[in-house]
Amino acid sequence: MITYYAVMSALALINLIVFLMLFREKKLNYYILAILTLVTISNAGNLIMALSDTLGEAYIAKKIYYLGGCFIPPIILLVIFKMCNIALGKWMENLLILYSFVVYGMVLTIGYSDIYYVGAELVKDGNATAILPEYGFGHTFFYVLLYGYLLVGIAVLVYSLKKKNTVSRKNLWALIGMEIVTIVVFLLGRVIAPDLEVTPLTYIIDGWILLYLNRRVTVYSLEDNIISSLDKQDDYGYIMFDNHRNYLGANHLAIDILPELELCKIDRPLIKHVALDFLQVELDEYEDIDDTVFELDKDGEHYEGQINRIWYADKAVGYLFEIENATDRYKYTKLLAEYNDNLKKEVETKTAHIQNIQAKVLLGMANMVENRDGNTGGHIKRTSNVIEILINTIKENNILDLDDRFCEAVIKAAPMHDLGKIGIDDRILRKPGRLTDEEFTIMQTHAEKSGELVESILRDVEDEYFVAVAKNMARHHHEKWNGMGYPDHLKCEEIPMEARIMAIADVYDALVSKRCYKEAMSFEQAYQVMMESMGSHFDPKMEQVFLMSRTKLEEYYSN
Repeated sequence: MITYYAVMSALALINLIVFLMLFREKKLNYYILAILTLVTISNAGNLIMALSDTLGEAYIAKKIYYLGGCFIPPIILLVIFKMCNIALGKWMENLLILYSFVVYGMVLTIGYSDIYYVGAELVKDGNATAILPEYGFGHTFFYVLLYGYLLVGIAVLVYSLKKKNTVSRKNLWALIGMEIVTIVVFLLGRVIAPDLEVTPLTYIIDGWILLYLNRRVTVYSLEDNIISSLDKQDDYGYIMFDNHRNYLGANHLAIDILPELELCKIDRPLIKHVALDFLQVELDEYEDIDDTVFELDKDGEHYEGQINRIWYADKAVGYLFEIENATDRYKYTKLLAEYNDNLKKEVETKTAHIQNIQAKVLLGMANMVENRDGNTGGHIKRTSNVIEILINTIKENNILDLDDRFCEAVIKAAPMHDLGKIGIDDRILRKPGRLTDEEFTIMQTHAEKSGELVESILRDVEDEYFVAVAKNMARHHHEKWNGMGYPDHLKCEEIPMEARIMAIADVYDALVSKRCYKEAMSFEQAYQVMMESMGSHFDPKMEQVFLMSRTKLEEYYSN
C-alpha cells in the first residue's frame, strides 16, 4: 500500500513539473497551476499518512491531505466557469474560496476539538497506516463542498454543451470526462477496494486531463495569442482557425464586423454564409500564393487585414485573421488619389496646350523655310505623310521590331527635319539652277543647323527621348549607308534608325516632286533609283519597307 501512495505522490509531482516545463514560455494558467500544486501536496499528505506511527502524525497528514480536498473543488469549478465563458463575478468567486477556507478551518481543529473529528484510531492496512475517524458535524460542510461543487460543475458543462456555440466542444467533453472520472473512480474504489483511498488516483487522472486542457487553452485561446504575439489593440478584430480550418473563436470587434460568426460553433467548420465566404477564399490564397493581406467592404465600411500563422513552440497550429477598420484612411487615400488624378489631368492638359503651341511654332518656322525655298514647296507636309505611310507599314508587318513610342516620336518629329534651312542665304536657298560646289557645301550645313535648332527649341519643352529622336532625324537624314553622306559621314548602323527612315521619305519626295531645276520623275523611274540605292545610300533593311509601301506612296502622290 505504501508503494501505491508513493507512486501517486511521484506522479503528482511529475505532472506539476511537466506543466511548468512545457508551458514556461507561455502565459501560465494559474488555476491549473494551483490545482496541480494542491494535488502534489494532497498526495504527499496521503503518503505521510501511510508512513505515520502515531495518531498525532496521522492528524498532521490528514490536515495536509485536506488542503487538496478543500481547495481543488472550488478551483476546478472556477476553471469550468471560465472555459464556458460564464462570468461569476468577483464576489461569487470570493464566496466559493471563502467557504473552502471555512471548511479547512474546521479541518485544522482535528485533534483539538470535536467539530470535524469527534475521535479517531489508527489501523494498519497492509504495511500502511490508515485512520478510522468518527466524524463531527463539521464534516458535513466538506460533503457539501465536495459534491455540491461537483454537481454545479456538471450542470454548467451540460448547459454549455447545449446552449453555447462559442465554447470549444473538445474542451467541454474533456471537462465532463474529468467529472465523470472523479465519480466513476470513487464509486469503483468503494466497491472494489473499500479500504483503499482512491482520491490520489483520481487526482492523477484529473491532472492529465488538465494538462491536455491547458495545452488547448494556451495554444488556441484567442485572447492569449493576441496578447502574446500581436500586442492586442482595441481597434483590431481577430478570428482564429486551426490547421483543419475549424473555427476557434473571435473577439467582440470581429463579431461586430461579421455578426454571422455568432452562428458558428467552436471546433467546427464555418457555416455556409455569403458574408463569411471570403474567409475561406483568403485562406485558399494564403495557402496557394502566400498572400497574407486582404480587403473587405461591408455596410459602407472599408476593412483591411492580414493572415498570420499561430505557432506553438516550432509548430504551426492555426491561422489568425487580423482585421482593421480602415475606412477613414481609405477615404483619404481615395480622395488624395482623385485629387492627384485631377491635378495630373490638369497638368497634362496644360502641357498638351504648351506642346500644341510649340508644335505650331515649329510648323510655322518650317513653313517659313518652305516659303523661302523655291524648290521645296509642300516638301514638309509630303515627307511627313510619307513617314507616316512607312511607319504604318513597319508596324502592320512587324518589320524592324520598333516600339510604339519610337514610331510616334518619328512621325511627330518629321516636319522639323529641315528647320536648319532657315539659316541658309536666300541666294543659295532660292537659286533656280544647280548649285556650285561652294554653294552646295554651304547648303550641306543645314543638316547640322537643323539638329542644333531642334535641340535648342525642344530641350525644355519635350522629354529627352523625343528630343534625341527629333535631333537625329534633323542632323543625319542626309547620311548614307556607305558613309558618303553628311554632315558626319556616318555609315551603316552608326546612322540612327530614325534618320535612315527619314532619308527614304526625303529622297523619294525629291524624286517624284517637281523642282525649279528639274521635272518630277515618273513613279517607275523613282522606283528604279530607290532600288539601285538600297545598300549604298539607304539601309538595305529598308528595301522591304519601301516595296511594301510602294502602292500607298504612289496613290498618295497621284492625289
